[in-house]
Amino acid sequence: MHSMPELCSPTRREAKRVQTALRLQQCGLQLTLEKGFDGWTIDDLAVAADVSRRTVFNYFDGKADVILGPGIEVDQASIDAFIAGGPTGRLFEDLIALAHEAVRERADGHMITLLREAVVTDTRLLALVHTRLEEAAAGFAECVCQREGDDFPPQQSRLLLKLLLTFFDNALDRTAADPGRTFTEHFDATVADARSALA
Repeated sequence: MHSMPELCSPTRREAKRVQTALRLQQCGLQLTLEKGFDGWTIDDLAVAADVSRRTVFNYFDGKADVILGPGIEVDQASIDAFIAGGPTGRLFEDLIALAHEAVRERADGHMITLLREAVVTDTRLLALVHTRLEEAAAGFAECVCQREGDDFPPQQSRLLLKLLLTFFDNALDRTAADPGRTFTEHFDATVADARSALA
């Protein structure tokens, strides 16, 4: 699927890779908060994470990628089920379920809080976060197009994705305010509040 990198069902090996990548990200975030984005090198990161410089580059292309962490991963079976019209048959409900799958592995509120703190201190990182969200939205939009067909009104697709991004943004705010709950829990609470408000 275009613009949604490495959408696959994680194997044990892949799960270990994700954990290593998240550890590198956490070390990079802590270095950024302590020294600023320009105040540390990949060598500093390798020392902090107790890995080789080469290992860092096996996971990430550069410092900005370290800070942003692994790309969005969604189980291929979930994507296939969505495109086929599932799991509920209601487009927005199913889009929320797909988004829920995308954030499932990113449930560490502490990591998300660190990322938010690092990003607000550097406008370059903020721009990169927006770019990544736009790429993810393009991936979701492609799923919607495959499911609904080319005749589906583009303005409706954009509206659905903007609502979804609003849910993500609100869940980020909630996670920063209450890191004791997972991002997934905050995302679910955001969706529940939106349903209640629109009922």
